[in-house]
Amino acid sequence: NCSKNLIFPHAEYDRFNLQDMDETECLREFRVRKLDVPRLADALGLPKILSCPQRTKTGRIEGLCILLKRLAYPCRYSDLIHRFGRAVPELSMIYNTVEDWIYQHHHDKITQWNDNLLNSNAL
Repeated sequence: NCSKNLIFPHAEYDRFNLQDMDETECLREFRVRKLDVPRLADALGLPKILSCPQRTKTGRIEGLCILLKRLAYPCRYSDLIHRFGRAVPELSMIYNTVEDWIYQHHHDKITQWNDNLLNSNAL
């Protein structure tokens, strides 16, 4: 009984470090300036360490960058391996954890904004 999942060599890549990226790379990959990534993490109130349900841990900057990368351009998790040096299941769980955390802590703002934007008078 062997797994039918493809094996990606994530261990061959270095772990993510925002400081290793130049400004152009950061803006191209995340659609956010390098200096603004920590500011966005602060504004969202992300905790310093995020823990996934199966115990994978990530720093808030890496977690936010995984989310930003996936939202900036449609891509598969396997496309993120070279940037983050993590296995596909980890990338998926980190993305979901960050997205869930933001929704849990900010959904009231999102739903209120939608009510203002999508009311019958505006449509």
